Order: sequence, then structure tokens, then C-alpha cells
Amino acid sequence: MRVIYVVGQDAGGLPHYTAELANAVAEHADVTVMKPTDTTADELFADGVEVVDAFSSLALSMPKIHRREVHPFDVARGILSYDNVKEIRRMDADLVHDTTDLFPQVKFFLKRHGIDRQKPLVVTRHEVELNRFSLARPTHLVENAVHALLPDLREAQVVVHTESQRRALIRHGRDPETIEVIPHGAYSVFGDYRTVETDPEENCLLFFGNVIPQKGIETLVEAIPRVARDVPDVKLVVAGDGQIPPRARSTIREYSRHFELHNRFIPNEQVREFFARAEAVVLPYHEQAGSTKGHSGVLATAVSFGKPVVASTAGDFPSLVEQSGSGVVVPPRDPDRLATAIARVLDDDEARREMAANSREMGTKLSWENIAERHVELYERIIRDS
Repeated sequence: MRVIYVVGQDAGGLPHYTAELANAVAEHADVTVMKPTDTTADELFADGVEVVDAFSSLALSMPKIHRREVHPFDVARGILSYDNVKEIRRMDADLVHDTTDLFPQVKFFLKRHGIDRQKPLVVTRHEVELNRFSLARPTHLVENAVHALLPDLREAQVVVHTESQRRALIRHGRDPETIEVIPHGAYSVFGDYRTVETDPEENCLLFFGNVIPQKGIETLVEAIPRVARDVPDVKLVVAGDGQIPPRARSTIREYSRHFELHNRFIPNEQVREFFARAEAVVLPYHEQAGSTKGHSGVLATAVSFGKPVVASTAGDFPSLVEQSGSGVVVPPRDPDRLATAIARVLDDDEARREMAANSREMGTKLSWENIAERHVELYERIIRDS
């Protein structure tokens, strides 16, 4: 069996997701990855994976969009380069899988070249819109409007990460028989708890990843001085690219001893260092109006390192974090309750050890070996029935 993965984005966590899946599936099948020339995961693909630099970079990421660092010429060149999906027609592949949410340019050129008619097509949707035209999320509104103008592809199967996403797709009219729920794997390309040789820093918290409004950095920054009343030496490490809002920056300056900023893109080789230092990882995300998000790449990394998690109740965090015993959840946009939860986790060594053990167990269950087996079973079924 030969599988071709198509990567529709060069920044953020989607290339990492593809690298993990491709590396694991390559133990069972021949794997080719068609990707942009420069991605955030280029050095993470295993030797057994054939990597084809088929597309130009889109030069787009959520932090760049929020900073308005968008260069139309580069974006246009990147979009047009996806015409190269036509090369799939010449490849001896049994199945094509877009692992990156089927961005409009991928959809357009797959349809233009009839790839969905020639080979079975699988699409992974990491985020499912409840209201595809919500005004609360302008970038998604534009993307969904473009999708609505494009003809639909013939998708053999859609992969989502949670049952809530499956239900959302069914409400949109999707045939339940064509939806497969496969959890997001626990990232291992950065290492895991077995590769960490040092103890975490006492009372050290980590906020990791893109610093964009919906990730709730303002709520977390506002909570830290309140945590410090109970945990005087608490420190929040912020590691990620994006804009820290002015109000949060003011708080950080006023209480500077409780903050450590690395406000930049974090290279892959530095990720382990940041997670190793943390006693707990905080995900204070806001509810994303009109959508359901199946997982978080930061959560997937936290459990691989066996870290306790303090998260909001956004999306599927209540089941992924609290019900699994890996941490606690509180309502979004509530700095008082977030502070109380953080202080409780930092003060209770026994509870924190139990959360860490549950987090490690969750990481084992979500190993990419297990996730790959689920995908291979799906692929074999699709190929057999096509």
C-alpha cells in the first residue's frame, strides 16, 4: 500500500502532525509527503518517508495574520504552487490523505485535476465549524466563504479527533458512515518524559505556542499575581510567537519577577527544554465561537512529557484533561478561578504527581504507533471498498 500525504500549511502544528503520522504509518506502508518547501517540521520526517518539496511557502501563520505581516505576492505564489498536486496523477498511489484541514487552495487544485475521482481521498479536520459563517472569527469566515464557492470533493472518509466533532459534521449533513474518529496522537518528535533527565523547576508554569487572542494569554497573565499571593515564587514561562496585548505587557512589567518571556518562534530542538522545566502546563483557551476543536498540539506535547495540565473548559478539554485525570479545568476568561486552580496544583505535591502519572498514561494510549494502526485499518478498508 502506498499513501500520499498532502500538506496544505507550512507553519504552526499541522506539519508536525503530518510528520508524526507519516513516520508511524511508514512502518506499515510506503509513504510519500507532498509539502511546501519550508515548513516547521522539515527535519522531523523519518528516513523511511519520501518527502517531496512540491509547493512554495504561503508565508502565512496566525501570529503573522494578527500582526498584519501578510505579503500578497508570496501568498499568491504559494497558492498557485498547489497546482503541482497534478503530479499525484502520475504517482502509483493507493490513497491520498490531506492531513491539514483541506485549505481552499488544496481543495481547488485537487478538484481541478480530478484527484478525488482518480484515487480515494481522506481528509483530516482538526477543527469543525458549528457555524461556518460566524462573524466572531473573521479569518475563518473568509476561508469558509471561499470553500462555499468551490465545488465539493468526493471524500472517501473524513477523520476527526473527537465525538463532538463527529456530531457537528453530522449536523452539517455528512453521512455518519464516512466519518472516522481517531484521536490526536501525543507528540513524540520533541522527545517525551523518558528523555528528560532533570527535575522540573519548582512552581514553574508554561504557556507554549502561538500567542493569539483565542489562546487566552491575557487571562493567564492577569491570574499570575493572584497565584503569587499563595505561591510567592511562581513563575510563568511564555514561549511562542505572536503579540502579547498591551494590558498583559503592563502586568508583566509590573510583576516582572513572576514572568519569563520568549516571545518568538520556538525551534523544534528547544521544545523539550521548555516542557522539561515546567511543573504544569497552562492552556487558558477561550471558547472559539462557532467551532469545535478536537485537540491541541500543546496538550499533545504536554501529555508526552507527562505534565499536569490546567486548562479552560473550551472545546474537549473537560474530557481530555479533567476526566482523564491529567489535570483540572476552569471556565475561560476567569482569572480568579484560573489562579485558584493553578495554586491548588502547585501546592498539592501528591495530586500533581497523580496528574503527571495520568498524563503519562494518556500519552502512552495516544502513541503514534496506536494512531497509525487505526489509520492503516481505515486505509485498508477504503481501498478494499473502492
